[in-house]
This record gives sequence, structure tokens and C-alpha cells, in this order.
Amino acid sequence: MRGPSESQGQRRWWSGVARAICHGRRSRQDDYAVEPESSDAAVADSAKDRVVAHAELRESADYKAQITRLERVTRALIDIIRMSWAESSRSSPIVDGLLLYTSTDDTLESVVAILDLVKVGVHNAARRELRYLLESSVKHVYVDQQLPDVKTHSREDRIAYLASAVPRSSIDVVKQVDVLFGKPDDLSNYQNDVKSLWSRMSGYVHPSVAQTSQRLQRAGRGAFIGFEDVKALRQIVDDIVKAYDMLGVMWLTGAGPSAAGEILTAFETPDWAFARTKWLPAMSRYYDYKSERKKST
Repeated sequence: MRGPSESQGQRRWWSGVARAICHGRRSRQDDYAVEPESSDAAVADSAKDRVVAHAELRESADYKAQITRLERVTRALIDIIRMSWAESSRSSPIVDGLLLYTSTDDTLESVVAILDLVKVGVHNAARRELRYLLESSVKHVYVDQQLPDVKTHSREDRIAYLASAVPRSSIDVVKQVDVLFGKPDDLSNYQNDVKSLWSRMSGYVHPSVAQTSQRLQRAGRGAFIGFEDVKALRQIVDDIVKAYDMLGVMWLTGAGPSAAGEILTAFETPDWAFARTKWLPAMSRYYDYKSERKKST
């Protein structure tokens, strides 16, 4: 429903924005073109000016730094998922039976979609995908831990357990997911962080005061869809980094302690995208006993 102050020119401009985003052509001024018609000429000129200004913003060091950060953390999570699956694929009953691995394609689909959504300025849809990723990984790992024996429980058994024993409208089962961390208090803190982030992302799935307020704040800065500023970009990238840090822990947990230790030891370098996040380094500390690490210290 259009607001009372929208002119026909503004509506045509928003249609141009939508077309440009859908076709992935953010940098072309023609995508936002508004045919000047009498009183709408000023709107057309303003739209063109904003497109030029935003194109310059996208070339700025601060903007590019956030996009680079997003790309690095995306690649790093995909590497964890790939290695988790590769380690477990040595046993067909594991990758064919555990629910976490049945969700591999869906997980990668969402991760790739989030990258593309953020790059075209569609942030709230990306947050809804983050919520799905958190919920999916938590519930699948929980079920796999409740029915861990791939010889006595089939994938169908786990699907039935997911349907009958796991609440649909919450991720309270995260409190029962077991993760190996380097410090005793880390597990409960991790569980709380996962639930907190999931709850906050849920505010973008259903109508909420937080979502509406944030949208109005961005509009007040002129950071409409497709015209995000660096502040809005930094906020969504911060959310993604936090979520991917938690998701990495889930996927390594699914791989099992031995494989998780091998993967972390191989990946953890000073320039690793997760080197300064909260939870993957905390998980990594559990494996400080490994001989490879003792030799390097």
C-alpha cells in the first residue's frame, strides 16, 4: 500500500529499483531511469543523483572492506561444511543417515543466497535465511545426537523423531546439544548466544517493532533497499559473521571430535576468517592437546 506522499514518479522510481535488483544490475543508471514528466522531472533528477552517489559509495574503501569480509567468511564456512562432509563421507551410513548431512544442499543454497542478497542490498531477507540456517543446524545436530547409531537408526527414523519430538516454533533443544569447548562455561554461553541470535533473526520473519523501527531508521538516513549505506552493510555483515561462527561449530560437531580437531588444526591460521570470532576459536582450544599444535608452539 502506497503512502499518502508518494507521487507517480516515486512509484515508477521504486519499480525501477525493484527491476534492477531482480536482474542484478545495480551499477547501471538506466535501471533506475524515470521518464521526466512535468512535475516529476525533479524526482527523476534526484533519482539519478542518488544512483551516482551510491555507485561512488560502493567503490569506497569502507564499503569494499565489508564486502570482502562477507566474501571471506562465506568461503570459510563453505570450507568447513565441505570438509565436515568429506570426513564423514568415508562412511556412507553416516552421510546417508544423519540429518545434518541431508541438509547440505539446502545449507549451501542459503549461504550462497545470503551472499547475493547482501550484495544487492536486500538485508532482511538475508536475515531470514540466517534464522533458517541456525534452526536447521541446531535441530538436525540435536536429532543426530539423540539417535547417534547409524546401524540401529535409519534416516527415516531420524526424520520421524524430528517431526514428533522436536518443537517447531523454538530452538530450545539447543540446550541439549553437546559441543566440546575448551572451557567449562563455554557450552552454556554458546547455547545462549545461538538462541539469542535466532530470536533476534525471528524478528525479521514475523512483523515486529524491531524490524519496523530499523527500517524507518535506515529510511531516515536515505538507506532504502538498493541504497544501503556502510552502517547498514556493516550491521548485516556483523550478523552473518556471528551466525556463521555458530554454524561452523554445529557442522564440526556433526563431523565428530576427531574430524573436528583435524579440520580446525588445518584451517586455523592468523588470517583465517574465523580467527577472531567468538566460538570457533573457543571450540579450537579443546584441541590444544594435539601434537601438531604442541610442535608449533
